[in-house]
This record gives sequence, C-alpha cells and structure tokens, in this order.
Amino acid sequence: MPQKYKNRKVIGNNNTVVFILTVVAVILAVYLYKSGKLDEIISDSDKAAVNADMSVHFIDVGQGDSILVICDGEAMLIDAGEKDCGQIVASYLDSMNVDSLKYVIGTHPHSDHIGGLPYILENYQTDTFILPKVPDDMTPDTAIYEQLLETVKNRKMKIRAARDEMFQLGSCKVQIFKPMGDYNNLNDYSVCVKLTHGENTFLFTGDTEEDAEKNLVMRSRGSLDAKVLKLGHHGSSTSSSVELLDAVKPSYAVISCGAGNKYGHPHQETLDRVEKYAKYIFRTDLNGTVIFESDGKGLTVKDSSGSILTK
Repeated sequence: MPQKYKNRKVIGNNNTVVFILTVVAVILAVYLYKSGKLDEIISDSDKAAVNADMSVHFIDVGQGDSILVICDGEAMLIDAGEKDCGQIVASYLDSMNVDSLKYVIGTHPHSDHIGGLPYILENYQTDTFILPKVPDDMTPDTAIYEQLLETVKNRKMKIRAARDEMFQLGSCKVQIFKPMGDYNNLNDYSVCVKLTHGENTFLFTGDTEEDAEKNLVMRSRGSLDAKVLKLGHHGSSTSSSVELLDAVKPSYAVISCGAGNKYGHPHQETLDRVEKYAKYIFRTDLNGTVIFESDGKGLTVKDSSGSILTK
C-alpha cells in the first residue's frame, strides 16, 4: 500500500510540472509574437510570402528545362525546352503579362534546353542573350542550334558569352557561373545561375554533372548555399552529387522532367540523396508548373492552379 501511494504522488507532481511548463510556454509565445521576435525563431522554410514581389516559375515543358524569373516588373528566362515547347513557353509568358525579357540564358546547346529559344527570341524583345562558350569539337551541328544562330543573326542580336558576373533583375541579384574546365560531356559546359532575393536564394544548374559540380564547388568558395536547388540533368544519377548538396544545403529541390520519360528521370538514387537534405522535392512530371513566390523573407510554393504545394 505505501508503494502504491508513493507512485500516485509522483504522477501528481509530474502533472503539476507539465502544467507550469505549459503556462510558461504560452506566456513566452505571446511575448515573442507581440515583440515581433517569433519570426526570428521560425524556420525560413515555414514562412509564407506576404506581398511577394518576385517569383520563379519552373515551367512544365516535359523532358526539358524552362525557368522564368520575374522581379519588380523585369523578367529573365532560362532555357525554353524542346522546339515544340516554344509556343508553350510563349503562352506562359503571356499569361504572366511578360512582353519583353531583360535576360535570356541558354544554359547549354542541347535541344531540350534551347529548342524553344528561336521562337522566344523572334517574338519577344530581348535585351541580353547569354550562351556558354564551348570548345569547337563540342559545338553541336544540330538543326535547332543552327536555327538559333540564324534567329540571332536575323534579329540583329549579339550573343554574350557566359562569364562570371553579377547583375540585377529588379531587386534580385543574379550571379552567373560560367563553365570552367575541360570535359567530354556537353552537359558539363552548362551555365549555372544563382539568384538572391533578400533571404531567399535559388541555384539553377542546367544539366551540370558530377565533374563540373566539383569544379563549381571548388571555385565558388562557399557561396553556393541556396534555399532552392534546381537539380541538374532532370534528376539524373550523374548529377546532384553529395559534394554539391553539401555545399548548397537546399531546403527545397525542383526536378524538371517529362512524365514517363525514356531515361527514367529522376533516378531513385538521386532522390535518395536529395531527401537527406531537402524538406520538399517538387517534380514537373507530377506537379506540373511549380511556382515560388518571395517577399525577400518568406516563400510560398504553388502549382499553376494556385494550390499551395507545401501543405
């Protein structure tokens, strides 16, 4: 009997402690909320954007890439999918009331990235067009690449060879990493782009694979950290290495790929690697177009219907 009574007494004391701690927690939460300090201890990935003035659109172009960035009324397009996706991208630009592009970047001259660019350049005023410089023996002789060069010539435009540089897109800072090194794979000559909008950062890696990723990490000197990572080469096992993921430490990952594509993208081993870092992984084959909205602190992630994807 004494032992039974002793146990009951301990339980009662525990309940009292829990009650006191709960009251203290509530008082602390109220204080932090009223003082405006609550936001400081909430994970950035849990904050929604309020009055967003920047957006990043991972346009669903099937097995290819196309990314639209809009900030303070200025727009930048990175890639435009295959040739038959030019009008798809144009329709999306129109839906976003984009009638001119301050920058257009072709990450590398593979058709699933530059195929739609001739149509875009023909139909939208473009201030600056950026392509990587690749070795002569890696320069493609494909019909779509020749069409792109012909379009640039007919439009009396100039191609700016990608170089390490920074420029502004509205209030966004855009950092370009030109491809460096000698490779046997055209994917590794992809232009990489880092976008910074306040506390929100994005890294777009084209089709960069492991060899070029190592080079990028080495020369970036610790500046690759980004909240959102567009996985290289559509989620292929040859990209998104542990070395790159360690440098970027993404909270969100985006994969641009086509439903049921013949390459099996994204590869499961890549998903397994990325899941150790990113809280959310979005795929255009499953989610359609994925849209990030930023106010410089919070992020809201939506699909093209406006549904929130992080619920």
